[in-house]
Amino acid sequence: MDNQTIITLLIVGIVISKTLIGVLIYFLIRKNRLLKSEQFKLAAANTALHEQAQRIRHYNQELKIAENFKTKVLSIASHDLRAPFASVEVLLTINDISLIEKEDLSLIFTNLKGQVARSRKMLEEVLRWTDAQLRDKLENTETCNILDQINDLLEMYRLELQKSKMLVLNTVDRNFSVDIHKEIFCFVVRNVISNATKYGRTGGKIQILLRDNTVDHWELTIINDGDELSPEVLYHLNFVNSWERKKAENKNGAGLGISLCRDLLKRINGSLQFANSSGEGVSVKLMFPRKRIGA
Repeated sequence: MDNQTIITLLIVGIVISKTLIGVLIYFLIRKNRLLKSEQFKLAAANTALHEQAQRIRHYNQELKIAENFKTKVLSIASHDLRAPFASVEVLLTINDISLIEKEDLSLIFTNLKGQVARSRKMLEEVLRWTDAQLRDKLENTETCNILDQINDLLEMYRLELQKSKMLVLNTVDRNFSVDIHKEIFCFVVRNVISNATKYGRTGGKIQILLRDNTVDHWELTIINDGDELSPEVLYHLNFVNSWERKKAENKNGAGLGISLCRDLLKRINGSLQFANSSGEGVSVKLMFPRKRIGA
């Protein structure tokens, strides 16, 4: 075999080998692209699964919150809504109502009227709040004059305040109007006023103060001059179970309502804080998101 033939064969071999190498490189590149495409799809699928898992965790958390809310509402309703029925039952056990003195009978019916009004108000608030939750209308607010709202709530406790000879010092500005979630505001303030009336000192006073010099919120503080709270009770009210005071003192209605108030305020970016007010008793500071009219 001559040199020319050998050279030709070598050239052909080199060309064939390079062609094979090129084909292999092509398939390797194609395979690599397919692998990268599959990796991208897997990454996208993992991201979607992660987002779905987060949504599931969020929904589970919402379900737990809703269940906790329902439990608290039922606990409050089982206590507050039974009061008028208990009073009616007492009346029904009296053999002859005509034997009761007119003044005593008037007092009984006045007390019953107050109980019915508070129970009806609470039921309306809870139903409207539930409707807002079901229909995603939590962000809905309306323009309210705060002094008018507080005066309406105080009227519900007029009899209790008179019986306890308690003085209410309401210094809220007559012209202070804001956009608020009315049902939440009324529910929270009503519960705080109720506790101030219940735990305040006979012959004492309740102070209602308003502060609106911050950018993002305004504050309503309600002070009663009852007994100051121990550090342990304050801690439980502010950070643990707000019904701990009720259990500790064996009194009704002082805890679950406040716990529910805290939940409701949290939903609208508000807050509630108990504190001992030096020489004046116990203060409850309520903070509401600020949406002042004309601001």
